[in-house]
Order: sequence, then structure tokens, then C-alpha cells
Amino acid sequence: MTTIKVPKVLRDRLHQLAVADGLTLAQEIELLMKKNAPRPEPRFGGFRSEKPLTSDEIEAKLTSGFGR
Repeated sequence: MTTIKVPKVLRDRLHQLAVADGLTLAQEIELLMKKNAPRPEPRFGGFRSEKPLTSDEIEAKLTSGFGR
């Protein structure tokens, strides 16, 4: 848990929004963050296989330089 200091007017406004949405203050802040500042997409790629891979096939992919 962290304390965030904001002006009283902003705190009261956030509280009103939370009450109107039936949420806690923390839930309302999280909702607003999701709507207005979505998490950035990962910068690194993934790997998709056409079929499930065995552990040996995965090891071969990794040792061949996958991800570099």
C-alpha cells in the first residue's frame, strides 16, 4: 500500500466517481488508469509454434539464438 498526496478537490472528485461506480477509491483509480493510460505493450517478441514442441525442440530453438 502506498499513500498518494493529491489536492482535496481531486480526492473528493475521485471519491465521488468511486461511489457513483460502486467501487473503492483504489478500484476507481485503477479503472481510470486502465482507460486512460493502458500498460505499454512488451517490446520483445514472442514465439509461436505450428505445433506443441518437446523440451528438446525448445532447447534447440533457445540454443540456436532465439531471442537475440
